[in-house]
Amino acid sequence: MRPATLADVPAIVAIHCSDLVTWKRWDADGEASLADYAELSPYERWLNGGPWMDPTTYAPFLERLLRLEGAAVALVAELDGEVRAMAEAWLGDEPAPFGRNLNVSVIYTLRGFAGRGLGSALMQALADGSEAAGCDTLMVSHAEAPQFYARCGFVQGETWRRARLAPRAGKTQYTAEPQPLGHYNQAAGWAMPVGRYQSARQEWERAQPGAEPAFEAWRDMKRRAWRLEVRNRPAVLLLEEAVRDRGAGNVHLWTPEPGLSRQLLLAIRDLGAQAGFRELLFFVPETGLAQLGNDWRDDGYKQQVWMRRLP
Repeated sequence: MRPATLADVPAIVAIHCSDLVTWKRWDADGEASLADYAELSPYERWLNGGPWMDPTTYAPFLERLLRLEGAAVALVAELDGEVRAMAEAWLGDEPAPFGRNLNVSVIYTLRGFAGRGLGSALMQALADGSEAAGCDTLMVSHAEAPQFYARCGFVQGETWRRARLAPRAGKTQYTAEPQPLGHYNQAAGWAMPVGRYQSARQEWERAQPGAEPAFEAWRDMKRRAWRLEVRNRPAVLLLEEAVRDRGAGNVHLWTPEPGLSRQLLLAIRDLGAQAGFRELLFFVPETGLAQLGNDWRDDGYKQQVWMRRLP
């Protein structure tokens, strides 16, 4: 086990690419067709799985992650002198049940090398690091291998689901000032009742300028951020156009307390209408779906959260 370096970029990209059996290309209408990796542009490779799919997009991603010392960690596992597995995790502070947490956002083993203890060794290294950082929980917000996490001492927590809701101009009382997302200190300790695909810290850092590639296809995408005051309670709201669903806006919300009040929901729908979105995507825990009212529709997407309590 050792920290990742920029020299590991080709090996880490190879690990992620090995997980895909087929590659796809999407046309202007969103229709997918099979393609060869060599024929795809960096942006088309990104669409197949994120920045890890191409060295030109992963190198700046990893460089930025390594600069956030104390906030994020990237590890690799070697076998016979070759990098065969990798992991990334983010440190953050949120209210219960997450508390001070280390969220394992990525953990992968090169195809053909599973079952050799590399993933377990990486997880143990992350657990040791999270205990040293005073964390309450080690967690995985998007658990794709639940049996592996169960073996590592994790317990299944909430299931999060994505719902679609139409924007709606309203007369609810609130104030909204445009505000770029600055340092994480602005939201440290806050909950994220909507849009928490990873941890509240990672979603905040992902929204920073330069955190995502500057693809030409994204140049005209809608993206608005506000600081809200609703009934004397603050919140930070980010609405950003969905990559594969143009005109739909992903809702990301940070608040001092968990939960989504009716007044805050009305304010979000009103701002979504003002920003010109045709639909809003609310990614919330299943227990929070009732807070959306009666006119939402299920998107079909969901994630499982798994947690490991630390002594």
